[in-house]
Amino acid sequence: MTRRHDAIVVGAGLGGLAAATVLAKNGLDVLLLERHNVPGGYASSFVRDRYEFEVSLHELSGIGTPERPGQLYQFFEEIGVCPALQFHRAPTLHRAVFPDRSLTLPPGREAYEETVCRAFPHEQQGIHRFLDRVFHAAEDFEVVAASNGKVSNLGNPLTLPSRLRHLLRYLPTTWGPVLNRDVDDPAARAVLSQLWGYLGLPPAKISFISFALLLYAYLVNGSAYPHGRSQALSSALLAAFERFGGTPRLGCGVARIVAVDGKIRGVVTDEGERIDADFVVSNADPVTTCRDLMDREAVPRSFFDRLRTATASTSSFNVYLGVARTATELGLDAHEIFVNSDYEFDRHEEAMHAVGPLENFSITCHNVVYPDFSPPGTSIVVLTAMVYGEPWYDVPPEQYVDTKNRIAEGMLARAERVAPGLRDGAEVVEVSTPLTNLRYAGAIHGAIYGCDGPAWNSMLLRMGQRGPVDGLYLVGAWTLPGGGFEPAITTGRLAATQLLARLGKEPAKV
Repeated sequence: MTRRHDAIVVGAGLGGLAAATVLAKNGLDVLLLERHNVPGGYASSFVRDRYEFEVSLHELSGIGTPERPGQLYQFFEEIGVCPALQFHRAPTLHRAVFPDRSLTLPPGREAYEETVCRAFPHEQQGIHRFLDRVFHAAEDFEVVAASNGKVSNLGNPLTLPSRLRHLLRYLPTTWGPVLNRDVDDPAARAVLSQLWGYLGLPPAKISFISFALLLYAYLVNGSAYPHGRSQALSSALLAAFERFGGTPRLGCGVARIVAVDGKIRGVVTDEGERIDADFVVSNADPVTTCRDLMDREAVPRSFFDRLRTATASTSSFNVYLGVARTATELGLDAHEIFVNSDYEFDRHEEAMHAVGPLENFSITCHNVVYPDFSPPGTSIVVLTAMVYGEPWYDVPPEQYVDTKNRIAEGMLARAERVAPGLRDGAEVVEVSTPLTNLRYAGAIHGAIYGCDGPAWNSMLLRMGQRGPVDGLYLVGAWTLPGGGFEPAITTGRLAATQLLARLGKEPAKV
């Protein structure tokens, strides 16, 4: 007998977990299918010897403080996962290291602006003017976000162009050109653009709105890290889903999504089991969902035409180190340190498209804000560089291990200029490439941000959650609002809200 559910969620990444939990909380009979044996996707951990490594999270936005909780924390409160989560709040945003200077940036606009202006007093007026642009655009976006996608919630449509003038003005622009109008000093521009790696494109190419929202989020709410790593976050979401009556099946992937006469009918699992449902929420990327999991004729050609205009985002090259020395002994005084070869961030993209030396990367050590992140007397350090996945396909299999180890050695040598003794203290070294991301996360080219986010494909302009077939919803980094932990969770919340609206339901509050 064929089983039936109200909705089936394909994939237990953060977007799928969020969507499944909201739907179950609102009374739907939801089945969550995940091919891996643990939930989370990139939001997970792995163990080597006595060290448990964080897979991908550097710092989490949207948590805020007890006095001023951020939007992500408020969502966690709504679905009842806060009692299971504890967050470590970082006292700094990051440290930026250049050949001739090092600057530690604090959260809070006033403190951040004061720090940058103190380093570049000759650019004070331009820095203030530019941060005004950032905050005005982000505050306009918050008005749109609060509308939950309903134009009626935005008030008089005739006055929207004036009320949202900052958002509309900067929506088609990129970060670099806007910044360059206000700030002349290349070093000051680089400091203000240091977080570009969190978006995957350099200043000349990344959407101004996307970057503005990122910087705004960290300045207003600071950054945090979940106790128990991001795996604790994923597990808390899964537990909430089960508590609301949802049915998870880990180790059970989906081979096919079934659509008949333009409407979703259910799925077929890897084991050949047919399960019916009127709605499917897919956490797989849109290409995999609509090209590999569905019959081509079931998906309108116009959807594939749109997909062809987007390109997969950057992937990552990571060196995971279990070190028999504390963060203090290594001289690591910030949880996130960016190592830069120069101030020309736009030029750094060249190395991302090749398999070779990586001179620009981040050094992440969560022990700085989470002392018991690793066994006493030790620390966990991760070196991360942005690289695209496609060039790695050309590495001959017999040269793969030597190639990645040679690149890792170069990164270690540069990292030791910031953290002396890192190499000598390392007990465990694990190296991952875009091919690792592809293998474990199933992401196209090992992409970590879904598709790239230039101005024409950013935030409000990104693909929405409604799929090309009736009853299909898409979540994850390819969809609005984009990549990153908080945005990925937001995609799930948005998809669930839209599905519930389709059923005439208003999301229930705790």
